[in-house]
Amino acid sequence: MIAQENMEEFTNTVLRVLGANKNPYGLELRAFPVYLNVYGFHPTGAELEGRLEYLAMKGMVFEPPKTMGSTRAWKITDAGRLYLDEHNL
Repeated sequence: MIAQENMEEFTNTVLRVLGANKNPYGLELRAFPVYLNVYGFHPTGAELEGRLEYLAMKGMVFEPPKTMGSTRAWKITDAGRLYLDEHNL
């Protein structure tokens, strides 16, 4: 569980992970924990999905159209990259 006082850092980490991802189809939801664990975050699936959906509402990430048989995946937007740049992340 992510403590409320760590939520901003968690959000920034999610954006940094997406910013580093070069897969043209996005980063699959099930792969996030591998990358987030490196930064010390161990979110529940609901916490991660909730944060990604929040970032999507803010225009910082989006869920590309699924290809046949694919799971949910996410990509960073230009607004998300701008946020990272503005905050020196």
